[in-house]
Amino acid sequence: GINRQGGCLVIAQGGLAPVGIMLAKRNPLTISNLMLTSPPTYTDVTTAVPTAELQRNYEFLRSPILGSIAFNLLESRALIKFFSNRFLFQEECDDDWLDETDKESVVAARTPVQAFNAGLLQHRSFEEDLKESLQPKLIVSGEGDKRAVDRQPYEEQLDTCFLTTIPGLNVLPWESPKEVVDLIKELGY
Repeated sequence: GINRQGGCLVIAQGGLAPVGIMLAKRNPLTISNLMLTSPPTYTDVTTAVPTAELQRNYEFLRSPILGSIAFNLLESRALIKFFSNRFLFQEECDDDWLDETDKESVVAARTPVQAFNAGLLQHRSFEEDLKESLQPKLIVSGEGDKRAVDRQPYEEQLDTCFLTTIPGLNVLPWESPKEVVDLIKELGY
């Protein structure tokens, strides 16, 4: 959205936080606020994963045999439900979530998913980008997320950063859309 002063709000969910961070850093005149919902911990965002590890992960996921077997398992509705209930949702995921993942689990989507799951967004530290971007940052954690305490350094290390907690665990825009919209409105959008 665009606020009354004409600036945009960027919202990045989960492991896509580096994308939001880069957008904010590169577009200081058009982006006035950055909201990260359930981002990786500050340490994870500011510590690069070694290139050899990223390459090993990516090659495994791209493997015609092992990668294909892994994706066939990972894309099964039963495993998605198990993973979602264990790691993504505070309450059980709903059928709408599972139906959406069924629609999105297609071979054409595998390459970007493989890159994401290999950790390619963690190829470098984003500490400089975070510290040099002047936009206020709002870090949103779910009340059931045990990693919330490890997000404290965002507020400690960044001048214009605030932490808040809303109901949910990890996929907050899906779990708590009203609360996310309320936060957006509080930011003036």
